[in-house]
Amino acid sequence: MDLRNEDLPATLQAFELMDNREIFLAEQVVSSQMEIDTFTNRYAGKLIKAKTTLPANGNANYAKPAYRARYSSTGVIMGIIVLVLIILVIYGFSTGWIQEKLHLKI
Repeated sequence: MDLRNEDLPATLQAFELMDNREIFLAEQVVSSQMEIDTFTNRYAGKLIKAKTTLPANGNANYAKPAYRARYSSTGVIMGIIVLVLIILVIYGFSTGWIQEKLHLKI
């Protein structure tokens, strides 16, 4: 497999074909033809796919995401509200306040 120098660095992936399915074997980022040859020799007879990898600022370091994932605290707040409501219902039944207000004979 030969790649142009403009396509480097590139990511090579090796797959095994079984029952019309591709089973992933290995992946390697290569930056020279010698590394490509080594990878293809190691996985000879396997399906090898190549895709270009874009370096950040012209070097081999890859860019970090432009944004940071934000986590919502809605689930925690809803959990606390439900917990407080359960505690109030238990307290209301244990003191008899709910039975008195709803005219229940329990």
